[in-house]
Parts: sequence; structure tokens; C-alpha cells
Amino acid sequence: MATHISVAVLALGITPLYSLPAHAADTLEPGLKVISPSRLETRPEQTARPHPRNVARPAIASAATAAGARLDDSDLAAPASGTQLGLVQAVRLAVEWHPSIGEAIGTLYQQGEGINVARAGYYPRITGGLRGGLDSSYGGNGTSQAVNISLKQMLYDFGKVDSAVDVAKARVARSQAQVLLSIDQVARDTSQAYIEVQRYQRLLQVAREQIKGIAGIAELARQRSDMGAATRSDVVQARSREDGARATLLQYQALYNRWRANLINLVGRAAPFDVNDDFPPSLLASCNAAEPDMNALPGILVANAQRVEAQAAIRQARADGLPTLSVDPTLNHYLDSNYNSNNSNIDRTQAGIFINLDVPFYQGGATTARTAAATYALTAADSAEDAARLQARQGLFEAQAQTASLDRRLGSLQSRQGSISEARELYGQQYLELGTRPLLDLLNAEQEIHQSRFDLANTEADLRRLQVDCLYSTGALRSAYRIDQSTIQGVEILP
Repeated sequence: MATHISVAVLALGITPLYSLPAHAADTLEPGLKVISPSRLETRPEQTARPHPRNVARPAIASAATAAGARLDDSDLAAPASGTQLGLVQAVRLAVEWHPSIGEAIGTLYQQGEGINVARAGYYPRITGGLRGGLDSSYGGNGTSQAVNISLKQMLYDFGKVDSAVDVAKARVARSQAQVLLSIDQVARDTSQAYIEVQRYQRLLQVAREQIKGIAGIAELARQRSDMGAATRSDVVQARSREDGARATLLQYQALYNRWRANLINLVGRAAPFDVNDDFPPSLLASCNAAEPDMNALPGILVANAQRVEAQAAIRQARADGLPTLSVDPTLNHYLDSNYNSNNSNIDRTQAGIFINLDVPFYQGGATTARTAAATYALTAADSAEDAARLQARQGLFEAQAQTASLDRRLGSLQSRQGSISEARELYGQQYLELGTRPLLDLLNAEQEIHQSRFDLANTEADLRRLQVDCLYSTGALRSAYRIDQSTIQGVEILP
């Protein structure tokens, strides 16, 4: 019996010679440029573990719908002055350029190409190369060189390619949800920075008025001291209060500069602009929602996509342990006749076609490990969804509780303005005309008025921030600013 030995001592591979792509790589798939929370492929399999969140519950309107928190055309209009920027315009400018959104979109396109890579498994793979070495198959002198071309077409693989495509699609859905999350975060951060600039603009105005009021009292005390109607201590005390008011002004100026710089960085606008004190009336009732819209929360969409990816990864790991049936045509062209010196007339070009059944008998435990890893990922996705739901409800309920308290405080502060102003007028008359009221009472009344105005400005700003927090926690921020009906950095955002 002849013994056939083939030992390769030289192998020059040109691999792959050509691979048929699933899609043309020159252009992006159109579906990647349109993102809609209601259309994301994040629906888990029916076999997913039972959980209280899967229990049917009555339909609840989203925060934007229930509270009417949606901007009208006047809110979206460009500012009348070229140097003044409204809240809505600031948010739109921020989301249209911010690099964190661009990063998320770039990752989305990267994952989109992963679908093409996975789908390429359906198509034939053509490889070629050059080999040289020892070959005693035909009783020659043992050396031969040949050019070879081979093709491999998968016929049936028990779902290996299908599950790989499902994994890639789930990663695309997760990246799309990450884009929505980045948009929400930038919109929230920009809104809060804008509100903080509004806050400190008002506080600076009140602080200047406080300095002016205390300076008037100090000048009055100096005149009375010069006339002998007041002591020197009144003048010193008034100047001390004036210095304290100036220190407060400097403190607010520093905080204003900080938040203004933050807002400029978020908006990405180098030209100077002013911030007005307006707040869209349609957003004032954003905390009236009874429940977050779970279908619009990017955090939950990300968790759902992770679950779908884990389920597909489990199927893929199980399929990797099963055979793969393929057809493998080959073509070899020998460069000399040394491989068969006994028959010089033999054709040096030889072709063959084979049905190949690859069975993975042992892979060092890789299949089991991949299955276990995907199972753990499925558990992590369940916990991530629970955490997202908990965070949304906690954020909404905390904001609602604070809003109710601050609303009552705001009414008290507004009604207090009149009584404090009246007390200051009475103290001024008693100090000047009757001499029965000490200067300290007049200074305290003056500062109490402005402290009440400080509290009023802070309370109104806190309420505005809470409205934004409610929109973010309920997933209604994009709808409220009409971002879900626009194109952001080349990607169309839909409801």
C-alpha cells in the first residue's frame, strides 16, 4: 500500500482573494440614519424570565402629553436679537454640534457595519495563495509548487450566521438608544446651565439693588452724624453692611461667570450672546405626569437591546457546538512537473469540488464559556432595566415632591414682598422724623427685603430646573423640545 505524505515547507497566502459583501460599503444603510424609540429592535423573546415589569398595566400618557409640555412655534422661532439666545435655541444649538452625540453616532455607524460583516457569512468566500513543499502523493521527487484558489459556500450551519446577524442588529439598536441618551443628557445639561445663568443674572440684579439701598442708608447716616443727630457707630455699621453687600455681589458674579462659561461650552457658540429671563410656559407643568413613559426612556431601551443581544449570543454559542455543512470547490495549478515525474503528460491544473461537514468535537471549553458569558449578560441586562426604571421613578417622584413644596414657598415669598416693603417705609419714617427707630432696624429691614428677593429668584430657578428633571426622568425631553421631529448631526430623530 502506498503511503502518501504531504509536508508543506512554504506557504504564501493571499487571503482573502475576494469576498462577496452583504451590502455595498460605500454608503451607510438608510435605516441607521433614522432613530425612533418605538421602532428599535429591542423586543425580548417571549421566553425571557417572568418579571413584574412584564405585567400589563393601564396605558399612561407621557409627561409631555399629559402635562401639555410641548413647545409651540413661537418657542422654536429664532430670537429677535442676534445677541440674545433663548432656552430652546440654546438646547437646539447644543445638540446639533456636541461631540458626545457625534461620538455616539460614530459608534452607531460602526455597529451598523457589523451587520454587513455578519451577513457576509451567507455569501461565498474565495481565497487564493501559493504553496510549496514536499509532496509524495504521486511518487515524484518530493518537491512541488502550486497556485491554489478555493471557494467556500456555507449550505447549513444550524443558525450560526443568523444569530451573528441578530447580535449585530441588537448592538445597532443599543447604539441607537445610546444616541438618544446622549441627546437627552446634552439637552438636560444645557437647560440646567441656561437656568443657572438666568438665576445668577437675577441675583446680580438684586445684589446691585441691595448695594444701592444700603449705600443710601449709609449716606443718610453720615449726614445725620455730621449734623450731630446720630452717632459715629451708625455710620460704621452702615458701611460694614455695604461692604457685605458688595461681597455678595462678587460671589454671585463669580458663579455667574462659571455657569455662563459652561453654557458657552455646551452651546459651542464663540460669539457673545445674552440670556433672557423667559421660560416656555408650556414646560411649567412638566412634573404633572403620573408615571414615566418607559417606552421612551433611553436607559430602558439600552437594557432591552442588551437583553436581545444576550439572547442572540446564547443561540450563537449553542450553534457553534453544532456541525457546519458547506461546499468547497478548489483549483490547483502546479508550476512544474516534479510532483509526478513518472507521468510528464499529466495535466498540471487540477480541480475538485467537495461537500464538507465540519464537526467541532472539542474546542477547549470555549462553547460552554461563551454560553455562560451570554447567560450572565442576560442577567445583567435584566438588572440594568430594573435600575433604569428605578432611577426614572425616583427622579420623577423626588422632583414632584420638591415642586409641590417649592410652589407653596413661592406663594409665601411673593405675598411677603408687600409686607416687608411696608415695614421698611415705616422704619424709615420713624428713624428720620421721630427718632424712635434705631439705624440697625432700618438696615435689617433693607436687607430682609433683598434677601426675600434672593429667595424668590432661587426658588423660581429651582422650580425651572425641576421641570427639566421631570422631562428627563419621564423620557419626554426630546418631545418637549421637538427634537424628536428634527435631524440631529445627520440622524433623523422620530417619536
